[in-house]
Amino acid sequence: MTPDSVADRRGDAVAIDGAYQHRARTRGFVVQRFWHFQKERVIRKFGSPAAGDRVIDVGCGSGVIADLLTSLGARATGIDANPAAIEYARETFARPNLDFRLGLIEELEFQPGTLDKIYCFELIEHIYEHQVRSLLRTFSSLARPGGKLILTTPNYRGLWPVMEWMLDRLKLAAPLAEHQHVTRFSRGSLTTLLEETGWLVERVTTFSTFAPFLSVVNWSLAERCAELEDRASLPFGSILLAVARKPSAASARREMAGGCRES
Repeated sequence: MTPDSVADRRGDAVAIDGAYQHRARTRGFVVQRFWHFQKERVIRKFGSPAAGDRVIDVGCGSGVIADLLTSLGARATGIDANPAAIEYARETFARPNLDFRLGLIEELEFQPGTLDKIYCFELIEHIYEHQVRSLLRTFSSLARPGGKLILTTPNYRGLWPVMEWMLDRLKLAAPLAEHQHVTRFSRGSLTTLLEETGWLVERVTTFSTFAPFLSVVNWSLAERCAELEDRASLPFGSILLAVARKPSAASARREMAGGCRES
């Protein structure tokens, strides 16, 4: 992972258009559209909210995921530090039980222990490791016992570095390496960090490896490939997906008792 920096990162060094995620999902090249569709697919499959769940989408960008969560029955809040993104989200997505807030999660007022699910998609690679650790602890304090965290980030022990190099060299996206992405995760390092910050890891898998590129040939073929990738949980997959749960007080006591017996 990238060494910690003295100054915390509060935003990218590269200006990001507030409409970016929504435009990529709806009007981008077919591979880009499928890439963003994949986020919606894994939410539905691995972390869909129940009706009435209180959820937040941290690093919501233009609001696509927060809007999806509300459409699935959740009471959702999208959070982002990019004013252009929050302005776009507020103008574009209007649903009951959906709102958007500008700022960092640590600076906004949420009641501890009240959130059923927390979604954080491709954010933690944009901040330094000590900030990620603090962020995961903040998430834990806000989640109710049994509440879940659904999180994604690039897999730097997989094919992602090749994709990142190609995107930067061909200038197909805003500069990524060392500009947007400053902390690198693998399946093992992400699992360890989640456990160290109090989360019980239920699943760490990968997605978006070959499937998005098959969308050029046929969207349905790409979807079938994505399902096969889910089953294989490819160790070299491009994007990591982690699902973790905040332990209940009873389970935390059992773990502590078990640790004491072992020692």
